[in-house]
Amino acid sequence: MKQRKSACLGDLSRPFPCFQQVRKQDGENDERMIRYVIVYLFVIFAASASAAPPEAYPYWPEYRKVALADIKPQAWRTVDDVIDGWDWALPPELPPASNGLLAIRRAFSLKRPLENFVEPLNLPVNPTIALWIKWRDLEPVEGQVDFATLRQRIEEADALGYSVVLRLLCSATIFAPDWMTGKGIPIRAEHRTATVTNYEISHPEFHTRYLRLIDALGKSGIPRMKNLKGAFVGYASPSYGDEGIGPHGKDPDSVPHVIERLDAWAHAFKDVKHKVFMGGISQHGLKQGFGIRRGFVEMFLYHIPDERIGQRLDKHGYLWFDEDAAALRNNPFHGEENEEYEESWAAAERDFRFGKNTVSFPYRYFTSNLRLLQMRCNYALYNPFSLIPEQMVWVGQSLGRTVENTPDIWCALRESYVRNSGAVKNFERWLYQRDTEGYETEPAIKVPHSIKMWMVKKDHYFDYVARKSRRIGFAVDDRWCGGEPVDVAIKVTFFDIGTGAITLSGHTASGPSKRFIALKNTGIVKTATFFISKAVFPSKEMNHDFVFESEGDEAVLSFVRIIKVDGDRR
Repeated sequence: MKQRKSACLGDLSRPFPCFQQVRKQDGENDERMIRYVIVYLFVIFAASASAAPPEAYPYWPEYRKVALADIKPQAWRTVDDVIDGWDWALPPELPPASNGLLAIRRAFSLKRPLENFVEPLNLPVNPTIALWIKWRDLEPVEGQVDFATLRQRIEEADALGYSVVLRLLCSATIFAPDWMTGKGIPIRAEHRTATVTNYEISHPEFHTRYLRLIDALGKSGIPRMKNLKGAFVGYASPSYGDEGIGPHGKDPDSVPHVIERLDAWAHAFKDVKHKVFMGGISQHGLKQGFGIRRGFVEMFLYHIPDERIGQRLDKHGYLWFDEDAAALRNNPFHGEENEEYEESWAAAERDFRFGKNTVSFPYRYFTSNLRLLQMRCNYALYNPFSLIPEQMVWVGQSLGRTVENTPDIWCALRESYVRNSGAVKNFERWLYQRDTEGYETEPAIKVPHSIKMWMVKKDHYFDYVARKSRRIGFAVDDRWCGGEPVDVAIKVTFFDIGTGAITLSGHTASGPSKRFIALKNTGIVKTATFFISKAVFPSKEMNHDFVFESEGDEAVLSFVRIIKVDGDRR
C-alpha cells in the first residue's frame, strides 16, 4: 500500500516553503524559527504516520470509521486482472439470502421514531435494526401491557427497508418496571463484578409476572409480524443485556424455571419458533426449534474447538465445520456480534480490552468477519459504521447461505495457536486446503495480536495469515456444483514476494486449464482474478480439484475464492 505524502515532504533537501514564509515574518529571530520547525515537523510526521497503515498491520487499511451512507460494494470486474489489496466483489445482480440479516443499527428506546434514526440503504444486503426494549416501557402499570408503540416501530422499520430483531430486556432493576420494587424480590448474587443489578429472576414474584409478559407478547400478534425476523430470549447477567440462558455454572436443562421460560417463548411463537434465538445453548430450546447467538467474535479464536456449534479440529489441526451439529443442523437463527470497534475499546473506560490504540482494529475486524462466516452465521450485529466497507457488504451477501445456494466458496489460509489444541489451520467455507505428500505447506506472514487473548497458547500471541509452498492444492465441496461444468471466477489473494510465477492448474469440460501470475517482489498483497468457462471440479472428498504451483520463489497465498457467474443463486 502506498503511503500518503505531505506536500512539504516531496523533497526534504529543499527549504520548506512554509518555513520560508516564517523567515520573511521573523527576520533574524532564530529561536522562534527553531520552535516553528520543531512543531511543524512533529505535526506533519504525526499526520503522515496516522494516514499510513501501521507497520505491524501493513496489509489492512488505517483505522477509519466509514459511515453507512458512504459504504459501497466492491466493483465487480468481468475480465482477468491483478489488483492491489483484497477483493470482496460479487456479481452486482446477486440478492442477499432471505434469512441473512445484517444488523447495523440498535435502538434502545421506544420513544424515538425510526424515521429520525435510520436512513434507507442502497446495498445488496438485508439491513436490520435491533430493538433493545425494556419491560418497564411496555408495562409501566402492572397488568397494563401496551405493545402499540413496539408494533409501530416494527412497521416504521419495514417502511424504511429494514428487518427487525427484538431483544426484550427484563432482569435488571433498570429493565424491570418500577412497580416490581415492592414485591419482595431479592437481588441476585453475581459471580463476577457487575455493571447492572439484577433481580433474582427465579423468585416466584418475578417469574410468574415474566411468564405473563411473554404470554401477552404472543397474544399481541407481534411474533407473527412478517418484518420481525428474530427475538432474543436470555436470562440475567452481570453485563448489560440479559445474557446467557440459565444460572451461571448450571445446566439450564436441569433448572425448572428455565424450562418454563423457554416453554413460554415457544407458546408465544408457536407458529414461528424459528424466529426465537437463545443467549446460550439449551437442548430443550433446540428441540423447540430455537436458534442461538453468541456475541464475542471479536475474540476471533474463541470456541475452538466446540462441537456443540460444529467447530471441530481434525488430527492435523485443520478447523472444519460439522453441519450435523445439533444446534445448527437445520440452519436455524444463528447469530454473532462484531461491534466493539469504537475508540473507547482501546481506552481506560473499557479497560483497554483490545489494546492501547486502534491500529490493530482493522485486522481484528477483517479476521472476525471471516470467522463468523466460517461458523455459518446468518445474523451479525455491527456498529453503524464499517472499518472495511467492501468486506462488510460481502458479509451481508454471504450470511445465511448454504452449500446449495452460496454464490462463492472460499478458504482463508492461516494458522493460529490455541491453548490445549495447538496449531489451528485455516478458516474455510466449502473450499478446503489440505497438506498431502508433495503438497506440504508452511505458515507464513506473521501478524501480532494486540492483546493476550485467553484462549491463545502462551507465548503464541500472533497469527500467520498465509501459507507458502511450491505446490498448494484445493478441494471443492462435492455438493457445490455436483461435478458438473460451471462458469466461475477464481480469485486468489497472494503476497507478492520473490520472483518467478505462480501457475493455477485446473480442469474444464474441454480439458486441462492453466493460468499464470507473475511475481514482481513488491511485498504487497495482491488479488488475481481468472474467469474460467465450464470449469469442472471432479475430485472427490479432499482430493485436489485444482493446484497452485510456483516457478521460482515459493507461492505465498492468503485467500482463495471461487464465484459462480452463471445464473441467479437465490
